[in-house]
Amino acid sequence: MAKLITVFGATGAQGGSVANALLEDQDFKVRAVTRNASSDKAKALQGKGAEIVQASLDDPSTLGPALQASHGVFVVTNYWEHMDQEREIKQGKDIADAAKAAGVLHVVFSGLENVEKIAGFPCPHFDAKGQIEEYMTSLELPVTFVRFSFYYENYISMMKPQKQEDGTYVLGVPMEGAAMDSVSAGDMGPAVRTIFRNWARWIRRAVGFSGDKLTIQQTADILSKHLAPKVFKASDMTADAFGQLGFPGADDLGNMFKFYRLHNPDRSVELTRQLHPAAKTFDAWAAENKEALQNALD
Repeated sequence: MAKLITVFGATGAQGGSVANALLEDQDFKVRAVTRNASSDKAKALQGKGAEIVQASLDDPSTLGPALQASHGVFVVTNYWEHMDQEREIKQGKDIADAAKAAGVLHVVFSGLENVEKIAGFPCPHFDAKGQIEEYMTSLELPVTFVRFSFYYENYISMMKPQKQEDGTYVLGVPMEGAAMDSVSAGDMGPAVRTIFRNWARWIRRAVGFSGDKLTIQQTADILSKHLAPKVFKASDMTADAFGQLGFPGADDLGNMFKFYRLHNPDRSVELTRQLHPAAKTFDAWAAENKEALQNALD
């Protein structure tokens, strides 16, 4: 009998990829949770066979019904929507409590490390997820933590290359020469599907997703190849200087890059490919998304 998986954030990048991957597999049924059941993305999922349920992580009373009769649940919280660490932690704790109460057999939570605890400096968008992971562990939930690395998609949004006076483009990712793991946010659904399929094997484990590990100059060289004659290069900015840029979240992101560089968190290209052999390298992703990259620069 097909296992019912409830997917939170089903119209977002991570959740949407998970929902779509599960819908391609007859061993799973999908209950897609969204705050807006009439959105185009929700309707598209419904058209593929998903059950659409309206619920919100900010409203605990909606969580129990959303989880009813579910074998598994995929949970993703979004710090950046409100930039409120305590709010995100409450969301995570509420869904953990609801999953425990509903007797869900497998929770897959999109988590991250507690940077403040590990490194001694705050990184709120990591630390909130790290604290949720700790809470889920304390409840003895049957949980797998999946930790995404830096998104390729950031290069067409918040971290798009900046044009310089000489006409070249700088990638403002302050890794100070170190290699960094990255992955396509919308490419890990099949990896999560593999984890749900082999659920007993993955409970109480953490998996670090990575499609590629490159220096920022290597990343720039790939963009130069695909977007020629445009030329890209790595920034020489430090993570500390990035943290002083003054835009909302700059200090948080600066500390994230510092954590990546100093603590090299556990992300594995090899394990990611075991779970999803077709996981895209940055080169493959850039080739596929040439137009979006071009449009972000123009």
